[in-house]
Amino acid sequence: MKDLPILNQLTSEQYLVQLRNNLEHRQLLDENRNLSLSDSSEQDFLEMFFLEKIFIPDKQRSPHTIKAYRSDAKTLLIFLTEYSLSFRDIGFPEVKAYNKYIKEKYAPKSAIRKLEFFRRLLDFGYETQFYQAHLSTWITKPSSKKGHYIIEETQPEMQTRVQVRELNQKDAEYLLSFFPRIVKTNQNREQLEKRNLLIGYLLYTTGLRAGELLSLNWGSFRYNRQGYLYADVIGKGNKPRTIPIKEESEKLLFEYRKSLGESVEINPEDTSPLFFALYNKKEPCEHKKRLTYPSLYKIVKEAVHLAGKHQKVSPHWFRHTFVTMLLENDVPLAVVKDWAGHSDISTTNIYLERVNQDNAHVHMQKVNLFR
Repeated sequence: MKDLPILNQLTSEQYLVQLRNNLEHRQLLDENRNLSLSDSSEQDFLEMFFLEKIFIPDKQRSPHTIKAYRSDAKTLLIFLTEYSLSFRDIGFPEVKAYNKYIKEKYAPKSAIRKLEFFRRLLDFGYETQFYQAHLSTWITKPSSKKGHYIIEETQPEMQTRVQVRELNQKDAEYLLSFFPRIVKTNQNREQLEKRNLLIGYLLYTTGLRAGELLSLNWGSFRYNRQGYLYADVIGKGNKPRTIPIKEESEKLLFEYRKSLGESVEINPEDTSPLFFALYNKKEPCEHKKRLTYPSLYKIVKEAVHLAGKHQKVSPHWFRHTFVTMLLENDVPLAVVKDWAGHSDISTTNIYLERVNQDNAHVHMQKVNLFR
C-alpha cells in the first residue's frame, strides 16, 4: 500500500490509453472488458480500490480525510497481521470478528467510519469478483448520537456522559484572548501575535474548516457592491462558497497585513497564502510557506492550555460554535447551511434540533398550565 504506481498516471493526458494498457497487461479485464480482480494479486486489488474508490481523479480530498483513510487502512492491516490473515482469507467469520474488534476498541463515531471503510472495500471486492460473496451484508455498525459530541465514561460507575464539542460565547471570547499570548519569541513577536489572534477570530466568526482556513489567500477576500468584505472559499468536495467577514475580523485582517509590511489593497489576483510560517528573520515575508495543520493545531492547543480549561478544544470546536450561535441568533436555516458549507440541510438541522431543545424552557414559560 505504500507504493501505488497506477496513481502516478492520474495527471497524464494519455490516462485512458495508459489505464487500458495497464489493465490489459495485468490481465484485470474480463471478456466483457469489465474490471475483474478474481485472479489478481492482493497488491492489484488494493491499488485498484484506492484508485477507483478513494483517490478519485478531480475529487479534492482534505488532509483530514486522507489521514482518516490511511488510519482506517492501517487498522485493518494491523488486524489482519495479528491473526495472520490475507485479504483473500476474508469471509463471514473474519467479517464478524473484525466488526467485533472495531466495536470494542473504538468509540462509536470512529467505529462507524472504520467499518464504513471496510464495507466499501468489501463491496469493491464483490463488484470486481475478488470476493465471490457479498460479505459487507454482515457488517453491523454501532449506533451513535447525532451531532458533534464526545462520548465519555464516568468512574467508577462507567456511565456514559455526553459532552458537546462547542463553546459558549463567553468561553469562546475568553479563549481567543490567549491566542496572541502563546508567542514566546521576541523575533517577529508583533506579526506572530497578530497572526494568531486573526486565526482565532476567523475560526470563531466564519466557521471555516481548518483546511479551508489554511487555504485562504490574500486574493480570497473581496468587497461586494455594498462595500462589505467577503471571503471566497473552496470547501469540502471542491465546492465554492462565500462567507461574510465580521468587522472585528476585518480590522484584525488589515492590522495583520500592515504588521507584515504587506499591501492592504484587496487584490483578487494575489494567490500568496494568508497564513504562513514566520521565520526568525528580519524579513519574515521573504519565504512564504503556507501554515500547516499541525502548526494550526499547536496554536489552538497552546492557547487552550494557557487558558486553563476546555482541554479537549480543537480547531473544529469553533466551527460547531459558529453554527450553533448563528441558529441561536435566528439566522435562517438555509443561510446557515450555505455559510457552513453543509452538503445537506439535514446536517444543519441537527444543530437546530439541539438549539430548540436548549430553548425548551422558553416555550414552556409561555404555557399556562394552571388557571
